[in-house]
Amino acid sequence: MIILHNRGIFPLPPIMNKPNAASLIVFGFSLGLFASANAGTLGSSAFPDVPGGTYYDGAVGDMYAAGIITGYSDGKFGPNDYVTRGQVAVMMQRFKAHLTGQNIAVSSSSRRTVSSSSSSSSSSVSSTAANPAGSFRFTTGSYKADEDKGEVLINIIRYGGNTGVVSVEYETSNGTADAGSDYNSVSGKMTIPDGKTTGSFIIPITDDNEAEDNESVTLRIKNPTGGALLGSPAVATLTIVDNDTGDGSSANDVNSNGVFEFSASEYEVIEDGDTITITVERTGTSGSTSVKYEATNGSADSEYYNTTSGTLEFPAGTAKQSFDITIKDNNKTNGNKTVDLKISNPTGGAELGSLSTANLVIVDNEVSTFGNGNIKIMSDEYSASEGVPIRIVIDRIRGADGEVSIDYKTINALAKSDSDYTETSGTLIFRDGESQKSIEIPILSDTFNDPRETFWFEISNPTGGATLDAVKKTTITIQ
Repeated sequence: MIILHNRGIFPLPPIMNKPNAASLIVFGFSLGLFASANAGTLGSSAFPDVPGGTYYDGAVGDMYAAGIITGYSDGKFGPNDYVTRGQVAVMMQRFKAHLTGQNIAVSSSSRRTVSSSSSSSSSSVSSTAANPAGSFRFTTGSYKADEDKGEVLINIIRYGGNTGVVSVEYETSNGTADAGSDYNSVSGKMTIPDGKTTGSFIIPITDDNEAEDNESVTLRIKNPTGGALLGSPAVATLTIVDNDTGDGSSANDVNSNGVFEFSASEYEVIEDGDTITITVERTGTSGSTSVKYEATNGSADSEYYNTTSGTLEFPAGTAKQSFDITIKDNNKTNGNKTVDLKISNPTGGAELGSLSTANLVIVDNEVSTFGNGNIKIMSDEYSASEGVPIRIVIDRIRGADGEVSIDYKTINALAKSDSDYTETSGTLIFRDGESQKSIEIPILSDTFNDPRETFWFEISNPTGGATLDAVKKTTITIQ
């Protein structure tokens, strides 16, 4: 589990003898040095022999998601296998090569060679990633762009492997935003070279002088090639924030007849979970209204769930309604699958909010555990603009079983509440199956030419059997 180079680690084969104390010290130092390099994927989701919730679960998953971890040819990781002094020597040699800019190449015989202009050495190591070509996913399920910024850059990650040239198609489609008047629709194919793990595309944003609600665009990646797969999220939402007087972020513009949104931007259900309940919430409850819903194929098809659609009726005073999706179990080990969720056609003067699309992840129970969840802030750093609310994304990973909650609050630093931002605190509830939600913090405008000011946002006190991830506090910088 030690990073040697950005193209692999030394997989730890089972051996009979235990390492001595010096080996353990060196190995422990290297593990500690790199264990928090990334955050997100868990080892228990990638390897069947990595127990969920162990101290190394996140480290194994992060290195696997970055294309660094391999494993054995049977798909297992061997988390309790010992390491010999000889293996430590090889690992430290590669670590030295990484620090000094030497190359670690993989030949056709799967022998990695450390080389430089002055010296070279080699050792025989098998490279056996579960999927060497990797999988594609968006960096988040929810993007945000100010209407007057002109364009927004969308990043795609290739994780779990980086071998070979691969590609994936991308496209935009209307949510509540209209192509041609609110943004320019884009589509195309992104090609990722051998060894590379990221790509991006740009969506042009149209600025207008019309006071309107924030509007959404649906983003999708599909049809991977070169042996790559689709990961999650493969569908995301871009929210275009209106910059004109009376935009949708103002409390004065709330539609009393209702604004419909999904209760979460992402849901999760274990493959043998039978059903999942999806909740649609209504802000403003005057009058009787309705909204249509549908669940359609993402990377999942009829083998994994029953497609469903219908209409949710909201009598006067009703703030939420729900529908169920039937999940089908199978004995295949083929990874998590996704279902696209959408609401449309509100009636009775109601509107759609920015969360008119969402993502359902069906977790493969052959390779993953599923518990109450580990809750984390999506990023340890956010950037905000004066006068534009900032949305903090909260992820619930490693399971979404049962109802859980966390407390949240803002904390002053250089930026002060009531002058730079509005103090925000409360309790965020994740219903059963909800795996990603968000908190919006109002950012205030002033006439001062301030330097960049920062404040903090923190989560604490998990309930319902949930735990907190390492990313439980984030820094927000007001530009």
